[in-house]
Amino acid sequence: MIGIDGAHGESGGQILRTTLALSALLQKEIEIKDIRKGREKPGLRPQHLAAVKTMANVCNARISGLFENSTALTFNPTKIQSAQLNINISTAGSAALLLQQLFPVALLEEFTFRIVAGTDVPFSPSLNYLNAVFCPIIKKLGANFSLEQMAHGYYPIGNGRVVFSSKKAKLPLKPINISKLGNLECFKLFSHSSGLPMEVVDNQLCAAKNILSKNFEGIDIFDKIDFSSRKDTIGSGIDIFACFSSGAVLGTNSLGKKGIPATNVGNEAAEKIVSELKAEKPCDSHLADQLIIYMALAKGISKIECTKLTNHALTNIWVIEQFLPVKFQVTGNLNEAAEISVEGIGFTLQDNPSL
Repeated sequence: MIGIDGAHGESGGQILRTTLALSALLQKEIEIKDIRKGREKPGLRPQHLAAVKTMANVCNARISGLFENSTALTFNPTKIQSAQLNINISTAGSAALLLQQLFPVALLEEFTFRIVAGTDVPFSPSLNYLNAVFCPIIKKLGANFSLEQMAHGYYPIGNGRVVFSSKKAKLPLKPINISKLGNLECFKLFSHSSGLPMEVVDNQLCAAKNILSKNFEGIDIFDKIDFSSRKDTIGSGIDIFACFSSGAVLGTNSLGKKGIPATNVGNEAAEKIVSELKAEKPCDSHLADQLIIYMALAKGISKIECTKLTNHALTNIWVIEQFLPVKFQVTGNLNEAAEISVEGIGFTLQDNPSL
């Protein structure tokens, strides 16, 4: 059994997600204590319960400690098997964070997940971000994923609709090398809302475009609006993606809040992407911690140069090193531009006893 300290580093839900993914992938029984100790409400929240139950379904795991607010959990996986599941988090819990946990296991089998959850919620990547930034990279490594957002879902209600499907990946995964930035070619903006006046999406978009036009004269800006009048989820947001000649894509987003003008939402997203671009690195601060597990699983040396080294990334590195015989090299200081590299294990089906 592998013991994991849930209070390590940033002590959030990422420790739980990475631990469960590697437990299932490697068929290792785990015990995790002090789950989310650093959070205002420690322990397992409804979205974490849904994530653990889903993972247990796909790998026939035996569990103890699975109840709301639990701070300790044991998870003993057995055979991973293909599945078609309907998952309803029943809150605005993040679909993207749920999928982050499931992506590694989806390398091994065919899955279809129909998810009802939040798609654009605080402290989580948006589904637009996964499709524009994360998924293209993972597909180049050998993954065979399809991700479709059917409807947006906002905090606090959720009710977003997502369909994810996978086929067996080509293993071992290819190494990741994200070290070339190239020339900035264009920006892609996605302004969206539900249950709010049409001018909300327009004002978000116009405010963001004004800032980008002033800071990057002559760079093309492409935009898309997604407006819905449905009232079963109410909210708004805007995603901004900076696209480079090297193929690198950096992303940021901002979400609407009650009482906050839509122009402020657009301004915030634009200012975030301007800040990311100042580092002149091809991997944004949100992407780095999401790629680390695949760097460790890939065959050969992987290297990424990121705009900012986060506690999330360092914590994820620590968790992975508890499971795998790898040693990450990190050059750079916390909250500054950094380089992360590792020689991966070249994970194949032979590394999973159940397959």
